[in-house]
This record gives sequence, C-alpha cells and structure tokens, in this order.
Amino acid sequence: MERFPFTPDYGAQADAVPRLRRAQFGDGYTQRSGDGLNPVLQRWALQFTGKTKADADALEAFLSARAGREAFEFVTPDTAWAVTGQPFGVGDGARTQFPLQRPLSPEMPELLVPATAWTVPPAVAVGGVALVEGVDYVLSNSGLVNFAAAPAAGAALTFTGQGALVALVTCGEWHRTAKDFNVYDFTATFQEEAG
Repeated sequence: MERFPFTPDYGAQADAVPRLRRAQFGDGYTQRSGDGLNPVLQRWALQFTGKTKADADALEAFLSARAGREAFEFVTPDTAWAVTGQPFGVGDGARTQFPLQRPLSPEMPELLVPATAWTVPPAVAVGGVALVEGVDYVLSNSGLVNFAAAPAAGAALTFTGQGALVALVTCGEWHRTAKDFNVYDFTATFQEEAG
C-alpha cells in the first residue's frame, strides 16, 4: 500500500465520524448501534499552503490517480515520534518483561506513553550493549520486551526507535488555488477507512 508522501501544514482539523446502524420502528422509537468493530472513524481537513506548481501538480497527481476509490496510508498529524537511548527500566536480575515507553512529546519528557506504532523497529540495549531481537529478546506489537535472560541488577535498559500512527484513508475531495505566480494553496479532506 502506498503512503501519502506530503506533509500538511500545522493546524489540520481532525473530526470523529461515528458510523451507526439505525432501525426505525413504527411507534417513533429508533434503535442505534455502532457499525462494525471500529465504529468511530477520523476525518482530516488538511491544508498545503505556498506550494510550487511542481509540488501542487505532484499532490494533485497522487490524489487523482486514486480518485477517491483507492485507499492509501497517511501519517496522522502530530503523531510522529523518535527517541535515541530512551531509558525504559533497570535490570534486577530476576524480571524479564519490560514495557517500552517514550515521552509523550519533547516538551513533556516526564510524561511517558507506550512506544508503539513503529515505523522503524526499536533497537534495545542493556548496559549500553546492543541486543539482537529474536535471540536476546522478543518484542511484541504492544511494546512489551521479553528478555531471554533477566538483565543484570542495576543494568540500564534503553532503546532507540521511531514511529507514527498511520491511518488507511481515501480522499474524495481536494481543491487547488493559484495564489500568485508559481504559488499554490491546496486543501484536501481525508476519510479514514474501516479496514
């Protein structure tokens, strides 16, 4: 699946779009339920301002080629993260499972969240020594590290990795505006697919 290769401007508007099933009964009563396993989907109103003609043409070509029918991957705004040498625990000689955690943002390094949705698999180190995934440890999709042998007492556990939340979307509407000579603004609305 192809990934959308452009980065929108800051200020993207994200909306939640619930998918509901409705049953209307004769006495005016309506029953509603969520449609599917993921009944709340996201929609993003995106802007790309001050683009050159070449960039605007490339953006339009990407979207036109899919014509609202073919889904593509989209890195959702403000979800990209990267860490280098991020501590995630200290060995005690007995424990073998540790969750990977990363700062929510560079501005809030003390607020830790699970390190998931990797774009590059994390590299784990114990006491500054890089380990081999599948030999020294196993990493689950939830970010849980299972070491083959418990890290030694006092050994610092660190990881390096990067990730972002990627959504499967379609684009059914986009607009292009010529602002000046070789300067274009572009807007597009992406709808998450329930897949």
